[in-house]
Amino acid sequence: MDLKDFVKETIAGIVDATTELQEIYEEKGVVVNPPVSVQERDLYEENNADHTYRRVETIEFDVAVTASSETGGGAKAGLRILSAEAGLDGKRSHSSEEISRVKFSVPISLPPSKAEGDNRQARDENRRKSDEAIAASRKRGSKGSWMA
Repeated sequence: MDLKDFVKETIAGIVDATTELQEIYEEKGVVVNPPVSVQERDLYEENNADHTYRRVETIEFDVAVTASSETGGGAKAGLRILSAEAGLDGKRSHSSEEISRVKFSVPISLPPSKAEGDNRQARDENRRKSDEAIAASRKRGSKGSWMA
């Protein structure tokens, strides 16, 4: 498998699994990828309008790769994930390849949970009410102002 395909399939699998788990366990009160606040990155408080941020997770890869190149009609070169295969049929084969180890990480923000959406709505509603109260206070204050 090409390194590019391996990374894409791994990340797609994690994202798809997260989405499926959110759908399956929401009714049981399990929050997969819960929202956090700026102050508390590892604490989730249910129905807290401050918990509207998603974590940035890091998917770390540590893979052994072989450099390959094919010549011929469709010349192609690339990095392939090393895979070992063994057979018990008594046949042996020997190949000579150079193996390299590659370490890297990919930051990702996983799909938001329903709780994040609910908290964002609550936050926005709280802001709207606060803005309305401030506007009403200013309006009342300007009627009795000595400069009015």
